Amino acid sequence: MKLLFIGNSHTYYNSMPETVLRLLEATGQKVHVTMLTEGGKGLTYHASLPHTVFNIRCGKYDAIIAQDRATGFDPIQFKEGARALKELADKADTPFYLYMPWAGRDNRTAQRSMTEAYHNFCRSAGCLFAPAGEVFSRILLTESPELLYREDGNHATPLGSYLAAATIFYTVTGRKRIVNVSDLHDPGIESGFAPELCQKIHTEACRMTRLYNG
Repeated sequence: MKLLFIGNSHTYYNSMPETVLRLLEATGQKVHVTMLTEGGKGLTYHASLPHTVFNIRCGKYDAIIAQDRATGFDPIQFKEGARALKELADKADTPFYLYMPWAGRDNRTAQRSMTEAYHNFCRSAGCLFAPAGEVFSRILLTESPELLYREDGNHATPLGSYLAAATIFYTVTGRKRIVNVSDLHDPGIESGFAPELCQKIHTEACRMTRLYNG
């Protein structure tokens, strides 16, 4: 499986795409990952870059996973950029996925409008999205924000990036059954996270992915 990640710091922090790779490899898949990211940039910016267009057209990817800005999220800009990238992916006959990040720690009420924008776009465009922001919301019902948010209140801790990777894993694979983390070389456990917390993240990632994507 050959994956192209497009996004910003919510993608490249803690080498999140590598964790996706390790989850896929742990379940028996051979994976190659490419990442096109720049801090603070959204989908409209990436869609305008020649090297983004070239990678989509010529990279022969099995999936493209694109992530818009979280801070200063603009639904109109998001829709414009997502549509432009999906059109490129469609022309390249490559499945297109969106990866939705999370609202800031001190602005959690913004998650609702972000989720609605991603969900509405994907329903109209016929694609799927990884609802990492909603998985954040589920975990934060019982866990401290410091587990998922760095000191800046916006970026993810390593555990938060693991959560995002797990959500992308279930979205891209379409897996309906929750992984038992004790049955494989789970990258979260190998990073020193508590097995019970890793299992909870897998459970919520699988459930939220099924809820929003069917």
